[in-house]
Amino acid sequence: MSDRRYDGLLLDHDGVIVTLCSRSTLRTAACEAFADVGVDRPPAADIDTITIRVSPADLRSVAGRHALDAERLWRAREDRIEAALESAVETGEKVPYDDVMCLESVSVPLGVVSNNQQRIVEHVLGAHGLDHLFETVHARPPTLASLDDKKPAPTYLEAAAGRLGCSNPLFVGDSDTDVIAGQRAGFETALLRRSHNANRDLDVDPTVDATSLTDIVAEL
Repeated sequence: MSDRRYDGLLLDHDGVIVTLCSRSTLRTAACEAFADVGVDRPPAADIDTITIRVSPADLRSVAGRHALDAERLWRAREDRIEAALESAVETGEKVPYDDVMCLESVSVPLGVVSNNQQRIVEHVLGAHGLDHLFETVHARPPTLASLDDKKPAPTYLEAAAGRLGCSNPLFVGDSDTDVIAGQRAGFETALLRRSHNANRDLDVDPTVDATSLTDIVAEL
């Protein structure tokens, strides 16, 4: 095992702690958001643009094409995504991974850092009885401005580490965006491979490349 010593463990939420929702679930929510602001048949490309990995510039471009206020469209999207993910918890689509309870044995403080909405992350963790594991959760408010702070920006990582009082945490994510955010924050990173990213090639190198949280916990 590694002789590295970390003073905290930060984890991404979706795809690390709990399963991802299907793209179709998220896309339906985005389509409903358009209907909420009076656009009944948006082009498929516009629906895709506001579904995942949304950039402020792309959102404003879509809103402009439909003569919409970008903040209004985004808030409708956020509300519909929240409702969809809360429903996914209730139906069993969004559940914890089997290895998550190994976090019970971790002796360093734990935190969650997510590009998802704060209210969604808190709901999901609470609904599954996982909220007691984490001393802090840093995610987005449902505002357009929050997109500027999403990973790969280190904003939420730095805030979480500050709240935990740790200077050398390990950050666990499932994407290149997570690894880049961790590196920008000056933290070592672990890439956790689940079924959705098992064979994905990254352009950046994490400190640890693992297939289970159990193996990552062994690095602490």
